[in-house]
Amino acid sequence: MNPQPKFSDKNEFNTFLSTKIKGELTVGYFDCEDYEGMVLAIMIVFDTQKSQFDLDLQWMSLGLDLYGDTLQESYVYRFSSVTKLLEYLDSKYSLTVSEIPLEFKFESEKFPSPITHAEKHSVFKTSWESFQSAFKQGLFLNPSLDLIYNSLDN
Repeated sequence: MNPQPKFSDKNEFNTFLSTKIKGELTVGYFDCEDYEGMVLAIMIVFDTQKSQFDLDLQWMSLGLDLYGDTLQESYVYRFSSVTKLLEYLDSKYSLTVSEIPLEFKFESEKFPSPITHAEKHSVFKTSWESFQSAFKQGLFLNPSLDLIYNSLDN
């Protein structure tokens, strides 16, 4: 399996944004260490004409929900510049621009699923319930950022 091509540096990333003008990039899907069967999807949504740079964080229970579209919670934060968004990604998640794929390809075999990990159903269910409790308590919320969407509000 070939690794996904990544942005080489901030200049290439900024050129991409200014060329595309509006869109989204999936930074990646990452296992949630404290919640077995849970995955954090990190995405950047941008509109360079409006100078809007949003960080979309989606926690999904792929262990219980095959496509992660039902059992999920999310926050979207707005940043005043792409530089500040990238600085936050680096400080919070240790992700640099050179780790962002040019075009993301989801590799399902790297993550839990209710089909291939059916024997862990009860573990995944307990993890989801524990995560839900922590999310409702705001344990993943960063009050210093500009929150523009919270899935609990819907």
